[in-house]
Amino acid sequence: MVNLYFDAGSETAVGQLINSLEINTEQKTKLRAIIDGALTDAYYSLLLGLDGCASIGGLEQTDFQLFDEEGNELTGGEIEAYASEFFH
Repeated sequence: MVNLYFDAGSETAVGQLINSLEINTEQKTKLRAIIDGALTDAYYSLLLGLDGCASIGGLEQTDFQLFDEEGNELTGGEIEAYASEFFH
């Protein structure tokens, strides 16, 4: 998503806003790092919530069960382990 947002010809609303800022290369690099960090935090938190390790959108923590196409459960600690490895 970050690459899509920062593409010069991006047709996304976020990409068009970024292009409209007319900022220099150093500022754009910093903005890219900010957006990348925010998306990483959001995706990681969402994955932890789906795995039952954190709450999603509120104070109440809920357990979810996710299954792949073959019926294998993906939740119960597996997502958290992979997400941690991938994002950190």
